Amino acid sequence: MKYSSYLCTQKPQNRMNMEKEKDSIKDLMLLQPSNMTFGQFSVSEWQDNILTLINEKLQKHMTNECPVSTDLFGEPYVTIKCDEVGGKNNKTKVLKEARDLMKKVFTFRWVSPNNHRTIETSGVIITTIHNDVGTNYVTLNFNKWAIPFLIYYGKGSGGGTYYKKSIALALRGDKTKRIYKIICSQADQTEYYYPLKQLREDFELAATYTNSQIKQKILDKARDRIKESGSDVWFDYEMITRYPKNNGRKPMADTVVFHIKTTRLTGGTQQQQRNEFVHRWLGIALDFDGYRTEQAFKVVFESPRLDDIYNRLVYWDNQIASGEITTEHVKNIIRKVLRDDFKLKL
Repeated sequence: MKYSSYLCTQKPQNRMNMEKEKDSIKDLMLLQPSNMTFGQFSVSEWQDNILTLINEKLQKHMTNECPVSTDLFGEPYVTIKCDEVGGKNNKTKVLKEARDLMKKVFTFRWVSPNNHRTIETSGVIITTIHNDVGTNYVTLNFNKWAIPFLIYYGKGSGGGTYYKKSIALALRGDKTKRIYKIICSQADQTEYYYPLKQLREDFELAATYTNSQIKQKILDKARDRIKESGSDVWFDYEMITRYPKNNGRKPMADTVVFHIKTTRLTGGTQQQQRNEFVHRWLGIALDFDGYRTEQAFKVVFESPRLDDIYNRLVYWDNQIASGEITTEHVKNIIRKVLRDDFKLKL
């Protein structure tokens, strides 16, 4: 297979007057093939985070920002920070999840340039794990043939899905993360029709999983978590019977209709804009650590003081814009408020 070096990337827009240098890798837009977004596979939320971080390293390599290194045997590897996978002091869990991910098999199809035959390729993503003892880092060798599965690399890869790294890492729940990337792939649409049969196959749900369980355990949770995350793409949904059967029985829902909402298209509701503003500032204060940001936002969001926090952030943001105070000063203030008022251990 011949890999193209072309990769479309998109810089995140800096919507507040904050440090320009922070508008960088920690809040960047990643791009994965839509074949992966809608593929048939199931991974845990920690494993999803590992794949997101590998995706980031590959994207930086293919845009010549930072080449992927190879080991003594010529095999590519990436080094990831365990804090980004599952928060602080969870390296043991990260290692376990990475080892379990070694058992997961990926599959994709491609056309041979020599004989133009369709070839189905299967393999594992992670081949070797190196635990850098005494540090919070793990180095992972990955299969070169996983590249077309993990990252959009140009024409013929099935289209690409832009998503935000910070949101993808912070969201709770493996299926919530998956749905976030699905709605990101449809961000230029107002509706997306997802057949329930296809959803069951893509998410590898057991045959006993009812429509009611899909609604309560997957869709409702994903909708609420994504709305609360500060994402500029979110959704509402409904289950409909798109293809009724003439069998005399009550029609069963066969399709999920995702009603896609974006800040770009709707301007965002006042609540959505407020939540996004607070979430972004918490991310800045906590150095864009996805796990800590999500925990802090959850506590602040559920507090009766949310509006007060929002108003104070608006004031501080305006002070930065006028040159009265620095972003670093505001970061320290926010950290103190989180420690003193919300009893968070930072």
